[in-house]
Amino acid sequence: MKTAFSGFRSLFVAAGALMFVTGCAPRGESHTVDQILNDARTSYSAMKVDVNPEVGSSLQALSGSLDKLAGLGGGGDARQVSASIAESLNTLMPKAGATQRAAMAELITQYRSISTGTGAPTSVGAPNLKLVAARTYSLMSAELTSTKFRL
Repeated sequence: MKTAFSGFRSLFVAAGALMFVTGCAPRGESHTVDQILNDARTSYSAMKVDVNPEVGSSLQALSGSLDKLAGLGGGGDARQVSASIAESLNTLMPKAGATQRAAMAELITQYRSISTGTGAPTSVGAPNLKLVAARTYSLMSAELTSTKFRL
């Protein structure tokens, strides 16, 4: 009985140590904010799709605003840029596929929150703004891969 208990105890300790080691190991969260943004921009830029001219000009304006918000296209007021992005997304949303609309609505809410100053810091190029811009680029890439704003 004593050996069975001691074997169980050592198994328990070994399992606990294994869970601790694997729980603390990196799981891909080691990318910097700039790397995440660059990956999303690269993915979006690689999309060579045929969209109607109205959508194309909206996407081009959106891309310029996203770069500006992330601190890549010069300075400016992040609140005004965020309001512009929210309006661009709001214009594109009815043409987007049904699976992308919920994510787009959430992004519009986030950009409107930034534009009113109720969210986190709003200086152009702030890490939180870079992540929102990266998320927007990823969403636009997903939409261009699927329905291409043709609804």
